[in-house]
Amino acid sequence: MFRAFPTLLRIGLAEAVAYRAELVIWVLTATAPLISMFIWDRVAEEGPLGGWGQGEMARYFLLALIVRHITSAWVVWELNENIRTGSLSPMLLRPMHPLVFFVAQNLSAMPLRAVILAPLIVGILWWRPELLWTPEPWTIALGLVSAVFAWAIAFAAQVIFGSLAFFSQQSLGLFNVYFGLWSLGSGYLFPLELAPEWLRQVLLWLPFRATLATPVELLAGLVAWEDALGLVAAQVVWAVVFVGLAAMTWNLGVKRHEAVGA
Repeated sequence: MFRAFPTLLRIGLAEAVAYRAELVIWVLTATAPLISMFIWDRVAEEGPLGGWGQGEMARYFLLALIVRHITSAWVVWELNENIRTGSLSPMLLRPMHPLVFFVAQNLSAMPLRAVILAPLIVGILWWRPELLWTPEPWTIALGLVSAVFAWAIAFAAQVIFGSLAFFSQQSLGLFNVYFGLWSLGSGYLFPLELAPEWLRQVLLWLPFRATLATPVELLAGLVAWEDALGLVAAQVVWAVVFVGLAAMTWNLGVKRHEAVGA
């Protein structure tokens, strides 16, 4: 697997380049933080909201845009298609686990995502030059570690919902429900600190925060050191839970795979 993984990354990058128009569409459909940025910027124009001014709002949503793209995955759509059409069958016969290929495919598209995002980021920095701040080194290091765990949770969650297609042939509807809840509870549409106290306490016990708000808040320097370690520890727990559920769902699903479209 380790010998083959660099080759898989090159294949994934070549595929991303070949389907670059599709990738551009994918990137543009995940720019909700930009819309939220402009909305909350107008809200905070009359004064800070919960201690958040226009600068803090812009910094949060700029980082939310970046983190969203470096932690996103699309394996749920691939699995649904491959299971339904039977194209997963030859992948199961290979000596390498099919999910390893999907990991490489998702990771290899990140350089192209960065190229597409760069003009948007430059435009935001031109609009809000105060966003060019100097963060503490530990916030960058811990924020990047947090982003890795956020990606692992997001990928495992999509494997779980994608593997449900083994049982129903189509599981995108269930994933869309999950994505709707994720959008509200992850800090994707609004900073969780602005939520009512009762809702914020509920969200602390759900996995959504660990997939976006945690790395964003760490990178933005909005979390104290002692609280940051607790947030990352929660991410580790959720990553173990989701990876375990993904492995269980996949193994159970493969046992009943019928390759309907093969």
